[in-house]
Amino acid sequence: MIDILPSPSHVGAYRFSGTLEGADYDRCIADIEGRLRLHERIGVYCDMTGFTGLTPEALAKDLRYFVTKFGEYGRFARGAIVTDKRWLAEISEFSGRFFPHTEIRAFEPEEHDAALAWAAVVEPLRSQ
Repeated sequence: MIDILPSPSHVGAYRFSGTLEGADYDRCIADIEGRLRLHERIGVYCDMTGFTGLTPEALAKDLRYFVTKFGEYGRFARGAIVTDKRWLAEISEFSGRFFPHTEIRAFEPEEHDAALAWAAVVEPLRSQ
């Protein structure tokens, strides 16, 4: 399940709980795309403390979206992952190495306010 949380228009804020299904993923992507229509770059906040997994359909949609955004990853300025699972924090931060224009950082559950504030700091993309 996914809850879309209140946030500034340049920040997609989501709470994932239980198992993420295809329809949940569709709602999340629709929200992200709406924000990208309004802003050159956005931040993303994901509270994953209640997340237990995703269905094969949701995984397939995630991979398709990832491929369709190739060349646009710089539009995602920051990704804040709130989790109590050390393995998820490590995977999230490691994946950030593959996106040079995107900062990804993991936060503890009690740091949720700081995580949202951090995700909201979106600087313009500098040309190389």
